[in-house]
Amino acid sequence: MDLLSDEFAPSVTDPLDAVEQAVIAEQYPYDRDEMGELHLTASGAWRDHQIWFAWREELEALHICASLDLKVPSNKFRDVCELVARLNEKLWLGHFDVWFEDGSIVYRHALSLPNGETVSPAQAAAMISAAREAGERFYPAFHFLVWGGKNVEEAAAAAMFETAGEA
Repeated sequence: MDLLSDEFAPSVTDPLDAVEQAVIAEQYPYDRDEMGELHLTASGAWRDHQIWFAWREELEALHICASLDLKVPSNKFRDVCELVARLNEKLWLGHFDVWFEDGSIVYRHALSLPNGETVSPAQAAAMISAAREAGERFYPAFHFLVWGGKNVEEAAAAAMFETAGEA
């Protein structure tokens, strides 16, 4: 199903309902919990993407977060923060964070929906796509730095490498 076209999409007022429509159309396994969050799993080349959405009514914002499923050892924390700063310069949408509490590396983005604005299933699908693309593109750099023995410069260089065509 082509969710990038909203021509025939029904109007949705609960942002998580629109996310759910996008998730169902893409046939991702998902769950909506009692806290009002929607969790989904999308397969990827390096690992499955664990993605969740939350609607914050008081902020009028739809938040997406995707875990890279990497924990940063304390001796690598500063290096990972430097790598995050370098990689975030390359992202048009969203950003990476390192959570101080447990060393998790996550991709985050939010869509502001003020004054009753609505989100479409196509917009929700685009948010999922951006999270997956960021994870796919930059996961190797984090892995090289945290577990591969590479320094920040080497990890960043590996992430910036773009292939042209197929071998």
